[in-house]
Amino acid sequence: MTPRGTRGAYRKEDRVQLPPELQKELVEKAAARYGNCQELAKHLNIPKSSVHYYRIGRLTMPVSVLEQMLEIANDDRLRDRIESRGITKDRSWATEYAQDVFREMCRDKVRLPTREELETDGELRRKAAAIVSYVLAEGSVWLQKGEFGEHAVNITFADHEQDLYQHFRSLCKSVFSYDIGPPQTPGNGAAAIRGFIYSRFIAEWFVYNGVPIGDKAANPCRLPAWVMESSDPGTWISALQPWCDGEGSVGRSSGRYAKSFSLTQSRHSDLDFHTLTHKLGWRGQSREIAAGRLEGQFVFDIPVRTYLEGFARSVVFDCVKELFCRIGFTPKIGVSSLYLKDDGFWSCNWTIHLRSADTMRLPELGLVIQKRKLEAMRT
Repeated sequence: MTPRGTRGAYRKEDRVQLPPELQKELVEKAAARYGNCQELAKHLNIPKSSVHYYRIGRLTMPVSVLEQMLEIANDDRLRDRIESRGITKDRSWATEYAQDVFREMCRDKVRLPTREELETDGELRRKAAAIVSYVLAEGSVWLQKGEFGEHAVNITFADHEQDLYQHFRSLCKSVFSYDIGPPQTPGNGAAAIRGFIYSRFIAEWFVYNGVPIGDKAANPCRLPAWVMESSDPGTWISALQPWCDGEGSVGRSSGRYAKSFSLTQSRHSDLDFHTLTHKLGWRGQSREIAAGRLEGQFVFDIPVRTYLEGFARSVVFDCVKELFCRIGFTPKIGVSSLYLKDDGFWSCNWTIHLRSADTMRLPELGLVIQKRKLEAMRT
């Protein structure tokens, strides 16, 4: 290792930017003195990959390496051309350029479907729709390295949802060429499993496609336009399946054997403890207030339900409801309860209810694939 910190292509010193064809000529003439680029690299005491990067124009050349190559090439006309056309870049530029190259190398390792690909490739669109819904229902995008603005993605399932985890893992492999690996435990004793996508590019892809950064309950989110504008029923079903499996639960409907199905999602409100509890006469027996107690109640001279629909509505659940309607279901959406958070504000729980006839169609259409839910529907 040299005093510069590295003997390779990324050493931190001033660099010279040359036209690619001129830089290639210099490397080839210098290499000709020793027979090939590998022998040239040995003579310069740098990795052969660095010589290769210089030759193809992928990297600019450090000043010290350039001077050594010019001496080896021993071509005055070539030296004059390089001195007239070379542009010296300072160390800070070189460092930034090396980071850009590394960033592009990382980007090349993953696949990021474009809007055009999603609109024309039906199979890719269905898998991508399922991935977005999984992260909206069970995951999040979070800041990993604040100093670099890099984000990552995590997905969390209950520990009995191994089948859902493996399904999501297979989707990531197919769509992004990225393997999230085997499930991990949180380490805090919670009965859960997690997976992580440590790629800023995939994280940015999710943000671009409607997944907010941070707490989803605090930020409005929706399904991407290429899902909602699609006329393909398979895309609608693929987008609904993660919601049914991730946020859905099987219950009893009217009748001895009739089953019902409901999906629930939380959305934070700006109603604090004092504003709402004073109106409801809440005594603190529980942190939860059932929706029935909101009837006839007002806040800021507005009915509580109307206020929640305007300022704490789950926009993504409106998208989910619309997709259910497109495949012939008759869902009902509404506020099921309010829950008091530790910060003193109320969180609004929105629920989509499906009638018994629609519930029995869920396995048939592939809207539910989780084994436990399928067994609950059969018993």
